[in-house]
Amino acid sequence: MRWDALFRDMEAQMAAAAGVAVEGEIAERVRIELRGISLQDRLRSQCGKHLVVDLGTAGLLQGILRHVGEGWLVLERDRGAALAVLAHVVSIRGMDRFASQPAETVRLGVASALRGIARDRSAVVVRSVGSAAERALHGTIDRVGNDFLELAALPSDQPRRPANVTAAYVLPMATVAAVLSQQSGWD
Repeated sequence: MRWDALFRDMEAQMAAAAGVAVEGEIAERVRIELRGISLQDRLRSQCGKHLVVDLGTAGLLQGILRHVGEGWLVLERDRGAALAVLAHVVSIRGMDRFASQPAETVRLGVASALRGIARDRSAVVVRSVGSAAERALHGTIDRVGNDFLELAALPSDQPRRPANVTAAYVLPMATVAAVLSQQSGWD
């Protein structure tokens, strides 16, 4: 009888050790798979969700995630849309734990997205890295280069006319944290 109990105990210990080894292998495989998933992949699986994007001193953006591009995302907000540059995002709240594997990658970079906004002559608010959201610039994007944009500053309640332009700014693309539009969205 003692031998039976001893063998059952040894079998139980071996089964538990095998279970621990399998769990460890599964955890390692998950870590390896996650290594290949980027923030953009993670965001693509979140389209349609309400997110809160923290841009540090440039403020918070809230809205429904509609588009994810190469280094940027677009949120649909109550009063328009907001393009946020991923390089300046401090944190994102509201995402679930799922991620999609890399699929079709939108190759349009931030400059390409901003050229579309410039083409529309939309009134925008540009939030810069390191500046408080209250110090954002209002105007229209006139031109977008490889690593800069030109903004014609306007009072927020004035249309884009030469007489209404109060200043012209050249902003290095590296300092642009977000561009907010008053139109319904960028499709």
